[in-house]
Amino acid sequence: MPFGNTHNQLKMKFTSEQEYPDLSQHNNHMAKILTPEMYERLRGKQTPSGFTLDDVIQTGVDNPGHPFIMTVGCVAGDEETYEVFKELLDPVIEDRHGGYKPSDKHKTDLNEDNLQVHPHPHPHRHRHCRAPPPPPPPPLTFLFSQGGDDLDPNYVLSSRVRTGRSVRGFCLPPHCSRGERRAVESLSIEALDSLSGDLKGKYYALKNMTDAEQQQLIDDHFLFDKPVSPLLLASGMARDWPDGRGIWHNDNKTFLVWVNEEDHLRVISMQKGGNMKEVFNRFCSGLTKIESLFKERGHAFMWNEHLGYVLTCPSNLGTGLRAGVHVKLPNMSKHAKFEEVLKKLRLQKRGTGGVDTAAVGGVFDISNADRLGFSEVELVQTVVDGIKLLVEMEKRLESGQSIDDILPAQK
Repeated sequence: MPFGNTHNQLKMKFTSEQEYPDLSQHNNHMAKILTPEMYERLRGKQTPSGFTLDDVIQTGVDNPGHPFIMTVGCVAGDEETYEVFKELLDPVIEDRHGGYKPSDKHKTDLNEDNLQVHPHPHPHRHRHCRAPPPPPPPPLTFLFSQGGDDLDPNYVLSSRVRTGRSVRGFCLPPHCSRGERRAVESLSIEALDSLSGDLKGKYYALKNMTDAEQQQLIDDHFLFDKPVSPLLLASGMARDWPDGRGIWHNDNKTFLVWVNEEDHLRVISMQKGGNMKEVFNRFCSGLTKIESLFKERGHAFMWNEHLGYVLTCPSNLGTGLRAGVHVKLPNMSKHAKFEEVLKKLRLQKRGTGGVDTAAVGGVFDISNADRLGFSEVELVQTVVDGIKLLVEMEKRLESGQSIDDILPAQK
């Protein structure tokens, strides 16, 4: 491994104190949790595939913090990473996912029919208790949401839902070999080629793309290029680029799968405008079919009761789901309470070019902050309700009105 010390046994000749990283300037979840004593206990361990503590934390050592989002600071190299290094990763997960305990069980819900009318953008939710949440407060008519099919297209430019999936039996992208990566690609092509109807499509290997194909995918905002984010580079995910990587999309260009980027698979449903319900319907049906096709070929996705779907970054555990919209908020984004409102709605913002970019022209990519402890349906509903409120606030500010009476409570 070029980025960690997996095969460097000489490190064990040095004391734990001599090997402990300098985290004094760091602001990520890993740096908050890791102590010299914990490092000493864990540094000699490794997973069955040879992933060590130094491999887990390398990206967090190399990247002290992030200007917009507090980063996690660690990655998994295989499914067993979360068990072997649970002393570090359980507290990181709890810190990142709002108190999600090692004893908690994750819930999955990919039934698009469960996306319901939610009359209020901030119903009180119990994160861990098994009892259903109490009924929401009385409806406010201007916030009424019909399951996400009526977001105002004058403000919501595009909608998308994405998740990741890991194929059991293979190491994850920070740690896999060239052969493993190519095997995941071959398996993915075979499965995706079996999709039919509205999901029928074509696979484009990055290394074989023509200039015309590449330009078309760039124009469609589909193409992922070699990662430039230091978070990904330091994790070892860009090794051997572009070998074994590619993009599949359906003929309608509304459903796509990235192969071997940050995760084995990134599944994305997207379209222009504000019909999040339509996007989510396609996401659920497509993802369910893909999982069946992989199982038919003898390969399940990594999943367990506690962590839900297991992915490379602890931030994506559980659903792995990010439901997001590109939304115009030029006035609201300048309001003193913008950040506070996002936090209360459990939403996060980034620029439309990705996690390392800033907003341009008041257009933000707004998405759910949570991944774990909520179902897919609940997270999409959170985004639908939150975006409706933000658009209502933007309209009020446009016309010079106050938003004080519609500020949300903490979700």
